[in-house]
Amino acid sequence: MNVLSPCPRGWRFPPNETIKIAQLAVDTCLWPLYEVVEGKWRLTYRPKQKLPVEEWLKTQGRFAHLFKGDNQQVIEQLQAEVDRRWEELLEKSS
Repeated sequence: MNVLSPCPRGWRFPPNETIKIAQLAVDTCLWPLYEVVEGKWRLTYRPKQKLPVEEWLKTQGRFAHLFKGDNQQVIEQLQAEVDRRWEELLEKSS
């Protein structure tokens, strides 16, 4: 089992946003929910609308540097990787 556990202090966000941060990780497909049982992949949650990774990043102080200067390409590269992995997961679970 691999669990995402948002850390307000380390990730630099208000503690009352913990659930929102976790939900955004799932809805951006950065942290997809799936299981593998006896080699069979199954998606356990599919977002109604896949949100951009930027929505998750901008909620946390630890990523503030990505929104300054010429770092848009880093966000775009991360989005491309998340999209690639999501498509791979969809293939495996179909």
